[in-house]
Amino acid sequence: MAHLPMDAEPLEMRGAGREHRNYAVMAVVLGGLFAFLSSGSALYLFRDTLHYNCSYLFTGESWEAGEWVCADGIGYMVVAVGLGGMSALLVLLGLLVAIGKPSLRGAATLVVLASVSLAWIGWWSFYPATIYTGSRPPGETGLGLWMEAVAPSLAVSVLGLLIGVIGVAVGRRWSLVGATAGACLVCLGTTLQFGIGVSTLAAAGFVAAAGIQRNASR
Repeated sequence: MAHLPMDAEPLEMRGAGREHRNYAVMAVVLGGLFAFLSSGSALYLFRDTLHYNCSYLFTGESWEAGEWVCADGIGYMVVAVGLGGMSALLVLLGLLVAIGKPSLRGAATLVVLASVSLAWIGWWSFYPATIYTGSRPPGETGLGLWMEAVAPSLAVSVLGLLIGVIGVAVGRRWSLVGATAGACLVCLGTTLQFGIGVSTLAAAGFVAAAGIQRNASR
């Protein structure tokens, strides 16, 4: 009578692992899809709110009389490439991790990808607001503008990431709860400023996938 090897995985466990991989892949894909759908809002954030590649021109004798003059659409290609390209690259890397065997290392890698995504939009929004902008109207500062327009949303998203990290770190039992709560909080932060959704929604997908991977790891 033939005997199975002691290290052979039962069919039920293999099926469960495959199911978890499918869910992890779905989380990454949905995060990337929603990030793509929200990417148009990034243009309004950078041009109309942060005034990237813009200058304030005074049109009258009063310092308060003036208007913003910004570059044409071509001048914002760097934003599309920098944000969209990075999100696409991270989603691709996330998919490569998600299709692998669920493991703690895979979950940690997905958390790192989420961290990179949030750090990327944080830097890319801070730079034009504080450095790459021409003259401003009296009383307006780039840092103050960034703190008002982006910082609250980014702070909530980072808090969601931290909750997801804690969920993954404490063990399999609470990983799904922590990661789901963290991903939802990242999405909530995005609603405060849709312009950063091109990066934060991808991060939400990574956090959710990390929880799924950790829950299925052995």
